[in-house]
Amino acid sequence: MTRPLIGITGSHDRATWDIWVDDVVLVPAAYTKAVERAGGQPIVIPPGDCDSSLVEKLDGLVVAGGADLNPGTYGEAPVPETADWRDRQDASERGLVAAVLKRNLPLLGICRGLQLLAVMHGGRLHQHLPGTAGHEEHGGTGGTWTDHEVALEPGSRIASILGESVTGNSGHHQGVADAGTLRVTGRTPDGLIEAAEHPDRKFCIAVQWHPEMVRHDALFAALVAAAR
Repeated sequence: MTRPLIGITGSHDRATWDIWVDDVVLVPAAYTKAVERAGGQPIVIPPGDCDSSLVEKLDGLVVAGGADLNPGTYGEAPVPETADWRDRQDASERGLVAAVLKRNLPLLGICRGLQLLAVMHGGRLHQHLPGTAGHEEHGGTGGTWTDHEVALEPGSRIASILGESVTGNSGHHQGVADAGTLRVTGRTPDGLIEAAEHPDRKFCIAVQWHPEMVRHDALFAALVAAAR
């Protein structure tokens, strides 16, 4: 049986290995391994111009974590802690996601992926959680990772896959303040939005934590199954 072709968004970065330092297109291997374990064929998509012919070849998409979104995309000025956004990547991923949603292809957003989907559907972000009332102790900033519980809404698509409570992880300083027209389906004990779904698509789930790191393989398996 042919494996579904699952695109994974990558980022432009600088990397050092052996004696070389160079510009690279970067995706942590945990993403590709998770798609492979689920029976999919991963393909990394770099930021740039993606025409319709690419989307027509895909069976599904993972929008991976990465840099902050430009606050201008949701009508705000940046706070001092928001300093590393990539306008080219923002534009590239917005176009790619719009095309995937138009075709009703299965989509899984992770971390930045949830934030991008929320903004595209009229939402906005908390730019810096340690400075946001009620979320000061959310954790996962300054290069550290913390674990936390996520309550998933009974009857939601994600709860049917993972159950009504999971342990997620935090390594982010931003979060979703308003998911726009997406349906919020998961929150942490401090009330932060951790999961959302598109109510009018066959499979469009986005989470703030990193399921590829904590081995929530069932989420990738559901994506690949929907892509067959």
